Amino acid sequence: MGTLKRFFKKPVKYLRKFLGLQGYSDAFKRYFDADNARAGMILASLVIALELFMIGYVSYHIIFDSKARSFLWIVQHLSAYLILLLSGVWLFVFNYRSITGKTNNRNMGKATMLFFAAVALTFGTYISYLDYAKGEHILTFVTMEIFVFGLMIWRPVVSLLIITASFLIFYRLCDSVTPATFGFKMNLFTVWLSISAINITRYYQKLLEIKKAEHIENVNTYLGEIAVTDEGTGIGNMVAFRNRVGEIRSMDKEDFLSRIFLFLDISNFASYNKKHGFDEGSRFLNMVAHTIQYTFKDDPVARFSDDHFVVFTRREPMANLSADEIKYVFQEKISSIRQKIVDTDEDVKLGLKVGSYIPEDVACHTNTACDFARYACDSIKKKFDVDYCEYTTASAEDFARKQYIINNIDKAISEGYIHIYYQPVVLSKNKQLCGFEALARWIDPKYGFMPPYAFISVLEEYRQIHKLDAYILKSVCKDILDAPKKNIPVLPISINFSRLDFELMDIVSLLEENVEKNKIDKKLVHIEVTESALSENGKPLQTTLHMLKDKGYSLWLDDFGSGYSGLNILKEYEFDMMKIDMAFLRNFTNTPKSRPILKNIVQLANDIGMQTLSEGVETEDAFEFLQSIGCERIQGYLFGKPMPKDEVIQKILAGEFKLAD
Repeated sequence: MGTLKRFFKKPVKYLRKFLGLQGYSDAFKRYFDADNARAGMILASLVIALELFMIGYVSYHIIFDSKARSFLWIVQHLSAYLILLLSGVWLFVFNYRSITGKTNNRNMGKATMLFFAAVALTFGTYISYLDYAKGEHILTFVTMEIFVFGLMIWRPVVSLLIITASFLIFYRLCDSVTPATFGFKMNLFTVWLSISAINITRYYQKLLEIKKAEHIENVNTYLGEIAVTDEGTGIGNMVAFRNRVGEIRSMDKEDFLSRIFLFLDISNFASYNKKHGFDEGSRFLNMVAHTIQYTFKDDPVARFSDDHFVVFTRREPMANLSADEIKYVFQEKISSIRQKIVDTDEDVKLGLKVGSYIPEDVACHTNTACDFARYACDSIKKKFDVDYCEYTTASAEDFARKQYIINNIDKAISEGYIHIYYQPVVLSKNKQLCGFEALARWIDPKYGFMPPYAFISVLEEYRQIHKLDAYILKSVCKDILDAPKKNIPVLPISINFSRLDFELMDIVSLLEENVEKNKIDKKLVHIEVTESALSENGKPLQTTLHMLKDKGYSLWLDDFGSGYSGLNILKEYEFDMMKIDMAFLRNFTNTPKSRPILKNIVQLANDIGMQTLSEGVETEDAFEFLQSIGCERIQGYLFGKPMPKDEVIQKILAGEFKLAD
């Protein structure tokens, strides 16, 4: 029995497909109905025009033709014409309303189509039956069959049943009046076969067209969805967020102004990712994303980037609280999200920092508002006891300065707003000048003199620092090349490189372009890298530093002691110079522990073959101590602040600096 069932399975499947008995998607049904609606309007128009003509023709003969047809003929035909005309009008009206979207009742559409088919086929059968009885042609019957099944699309099983039934009924009627000849039977069979074939062929042509259209619709739907969906989490992306915020802005200005932009940043997510792996980190982000979406289910929510999210929610005060203890609903929601994040892993200290911005007017751009909220969030990143910050007027001024720096760094370089200052480095044994550190100062036409702390951290935050450091290297090399032309002694110059420089540019190629091609002695260019950069960048940076070491550059470890992994770095890297962080010399006289620490650092450096330089030396007491413990080089205000090149030249020529041999 099972074998027999499998044997018939494929033929039955193909038969069902041929007859159009398989199920169809909603998209197919929409296309099918739309096509029939258009075909129905065309068919109705033809029928209305034809029947109006026939009614006019019969009326003309009644009035003007003395040989007019019998009264019975006139009643029969006029009644048939009028019924078909009215059904055509109904078909036209219904399909017009369907096409224009005024009705979408699919069952009513099917009923209308079947009703018209029944009227048209009955009309054709009746008129041609009368004509056949008088020995005339049966063109009306054939015409109605072509109209109904040649223009409109039917499932094959339905069309075959109706066509076959109508032909059999017509044949029986005609044969009852005058026995049908063999020729009539064959002609009728040929017409049946032709109309059936036309209808089935049109059905499959339309089926293919609809499948193609459905595929295109599905592709467009998919593309539309991914265009507004974050691929990593499945919630909305910034495109969707901007669209929804825009809708709120245009629909209800009061609602827009009663809301607040929130920027959410998961604290310490990198550590979670490192501990659990990328896949688990992705699942965690997905969980957080959907938690935020569920918590703010009626508000625009999106993934901004990485582990950052944005929300545009209402500022509704919580009930039953006094004016002094007012708290907003969104703050309570944030607290619940934060708690869920914190509870995820007790070993990894996860958290949630939130910045906010209240729009001042409806013209507020969504991107700008998110940037303001983000800036407020960034301002508390290192404040472990603060989780929420609102963007204020003071924040606005600071943010404006930040934006100005980012937007104008290229102009500052090209217009010469960036100046290279040189701070002296002296030998501790004799206080003789042995080199300089190159430092940047931004003298801006709008903000005036800007010290490094005002712009370097901003450039690092927005990944623009490589532009500044490349410019400093180029300027230093130019000054080294120009020095002999002015009879100025050339001394080594150290240049700071940010950890991001090793990501954003090819430092080896940059040095080759500016140092090696200009035949500058590599001993004159020292490369400074901060301790924190080494702990964050790992293997790629280590490889680059080894390449520079092999090429003959002197490598300096800057700010030693400012981080948490200094000893491990000394083991992994080969540096020529250790620059001891100035923090050890703060309040030097009143901090007795600084002395043994500094002494042991210098001793450690000597033991592993590194020279030492202490920065931030401002007093003779500190200098004398450093000299006594064997620190080779000194840098600090005691021997000179950072100064412009012209001032350095002036001091050298005036003999204020004693040059080292």
